[in-house]
Amino acid sequence: MRRGSPARRRCSSRAFVIVLAMLALGANACSDGGSDASKASSSSTTSPGRVRLIAPNGLRGVLDRERSARGKSSTTTTTTVPPTTTTAVPLPPFPVAQLTQTFVDASRSAPARNGATAQPPRAITTTIYYPASLAPTPENPTPPAVSAGGFPLVVFAHGYEIDAASYATLLRDIATGGYIVAAPDFPGTSTAYPGGAVRDDSLNEPGDISFVITSMLQVAQQAGPLQGAINPNAIGVNGQSDGGVVATATGWNTCCQDPRIKAGAIYTGATFAFEGEWFPPGSPPIMFVHATADEINGYGASTSMFDRAQSPKYLLTIEGGSHLEPYVDPPWEPQVAAATVAFFDQYLKGDPSAAARLATVGSQPGYTLQQG
Repeated sequence: MRRGSPARRRCSSRAFVIVLAMLALGANACSDGGSDASKASSSSTTSPGRVRLIAPNGLRGVLDRERSARGKSSTTTTTTVPPTTTTAVPLPPFPVAQLTQTFVDASRSAPARNGATAQPPRAITTTIYYPASLAPTPENPTPPAVSAGGFPLVVFAHGYEIDAASYATLLRDIATGGYIVAAPDFPGTSTAYPGGAVRDDSLNEPGDISFVITSMLQVAQQAGPLQGAINPNAIGVNGQSDGGVVATATGWNTCCQDPRIKAGAIYTGATFAFEGEWFPPGSPPIMFVHATADEINGYGASTSMFDRAQSPKYLLTIEGGSHLEPYVDPPWEPQVAAATVAFFDQYLKGDPSAAARLATVGSQPGYTLQQG
């Protein structure tokens, strides 16, 4: 049989390659076309420059939309409000004072942002909320902390393209419960700094959390309102949205696991972007909090993490809600704060009454609590 000409063979080869490419594209489209929940709950690594994020367009606009939607209508599925009869579990009545520190890491680079080049040092402005021995006044804004035995330290990770101050009510409520809360503004992703956010710098944020822990322990050894106020053996982390991803990586991924972290509360987080094993054996206790109507990061992200995490683990479900507002606005925020304090009381303070208080939050109308 006569063979086809070289030109016809080349044409056939090109056609075969094109068909294979089209099939590959179709397969990719199918594998990437799942729900937001399934996307958020899978593990993956992303090359720098296009790091995968929960909220790549930033959280400031998300919060504005959520608040606007609830102001217009209380019946939308993404902003369901629990009944007004819901009451928060009382928190310890510590007055809270606030101060700001800038921690400078000379060993790591700041991101290229606002026209600056990427180079050391890396400065991390951190807002600190702490239980004070007396209520702050204009004349004495930073009274000494209540330091009997030292308080646990909790480091909070904010979401992408928003600042730590946006969560101030939640962070104050946690501090009121007897915690020193350090809330860094991450150099690459916080709106507290000028210039657009640097997406791939989120990969450096577990290092920021660990550096803030080290710096806070040093502050507690120096003269000042926090001298002697931190228990170095009782350290927790919490974070929301992409900050939840970062906080989870810092305590529950072999890529970045800081052994000083003893417990964590993760608000609408996920597991991706970081290499390593998630939730390895021996991981510390963890609580996930997620709203069922989260419009940015599907509820399945937290159910997946809960299924894979080591015990002890908890999942606090908010019926309805949205992505950000439940963690910063009433009526949800007081409940989230109460649950967070109860969870940390159990695992950072060893408080025997904490489990019952956490269960009380989970039994409120509009909330459920799972334990494993």
